[in-house]
Amino acid sequence: MAGTAAGFTVQAINLFESINIKGIRSVLAGKVIDSSPQELRLQYGENSYLFVFRFGCIVFFNMANAEIEREVEKLKQTVGNVLPQPTSETYQVNVGEFPLRVEFEYVELKKLTLDHLRLIAVSVGQSAALEYFEVETDRMLGVTAKYMQTLAKAGVLPAQTKKLMSLIGSTASTRQNIVSNLAILDPPDETWKSKEFELFFRELQQNFDIEVRFRTLDRKLSLIQNNIELLADLVATRKGHILETLIIVLIVAEIILAFFPLHK
Repeated sequence: MAGTAAGFTVQAINLFESINIKGIRSVLAGKVIDSSPQELRLQYGENSYLFVFRFGCIVFFNMANAEIEREVEKLKQTVGNVLPQPTSETYQVNVGEFPLRVEFEYVELKKLTLDHLRLIAVSVGQSAALEYFEVETDRMLGVTAKYMQTLAKAGVLPAQTKKLMSLIGSTASTRQNIVSNLAILDPPDETWKSKEFELFFRELQQNFDIEVRFRTLDRKLSLIQNNIELLADLVATRKGHILETLIIVLIVAEIILAFFPLHK
């Protein structure tokens, strides 16, 4: 893929928590050019490609909106369980007679190869997926912050442990999805081919702050989990004290009834 100067749009949409790659291979219209349990690559035209990643993100390169909508609908019907708030990321790829340069909103290349394109797709896709986790984590952080503020100001604990257990489960699930599916810190195979690809991928990752955002997410999730576990322990302790008090009241009542029966 080369020639005169040209601009291409990369559009990433994070739609699912995860995608079974094997289950969607025959669903999409493009020609399969590579497939693995982690990723599916398809070609739709001379310079049009689609990348489907196991971590739930699909990345379109130089594809018309109508074609994008058609393929997205196929995936929704096949995969199901669409995220309630999908996130997206758009990036520009310019190819022409200028040196390689990675910028905030675009990248410039002398020649675009499939290796370059995959490294771009991975980075843009990871960024879109991270945004979903960031939104979800901030939501959970807001909930736990309210609990902690109420405890600090009024000394009042949540009435039910069910919601706390649900938050603990959500936090653990989010961390698991990030580590097992997103594989943020694992460089693609292309980076082993040459120093150029290794440097290119590193610059892309830095441009989207992938590693920094990952570590920030992990710290936030750790804070959420620690706070919720603390609250759950306090609630359980409170319930234990209430139960002990009830038992003492019942014992005292029995003693009183033994000495002062209601009917003589």
